[in-house]
Amino acid sequence: MREGFKTVLEFLESDIDVEEEEEHLCNQYESESNDPKVKRLFYNLARAARGHKDALKKIIMSIESDDHTVGHYCLICGWAVDFGKSPSVGNEERCPLCCQKFALVETDGDFALRALPQ
Repeated sequence: MREGFKTVLEFLESDIDVEEEEEHLCNQYESESNDPKVKRLFYNLARAARGHKDALKKIIMSIESDDHTVGHYCLICGWAVDFGKSPSVGNEERCPLCCQKFALVETDGDFALRALPQ
């Protein structure tokens, strides 16, 4: 597991489980339905769940291969603070909007921001 993304990865894995269950149920309801419109509806819902599952897996692969940008929202103004794709704990960046300086820290396996004195 890549450092700094513990909770994000847990949520993504949980979301994949939800999408798998949705796909299974929609396929089941599609096969049980006698109405062509309802069958088509459940077919489309199952197809959407497969797409969601694939997208979530791509995000996980991106994180695990260090190809995912580490960014947080500024604690002062809410603007995005970008630490790049392979940052290290302790890296420092400034908010591009308000110029507040931050250090990247890791807490319980998750990246976080720590405001630094100006």
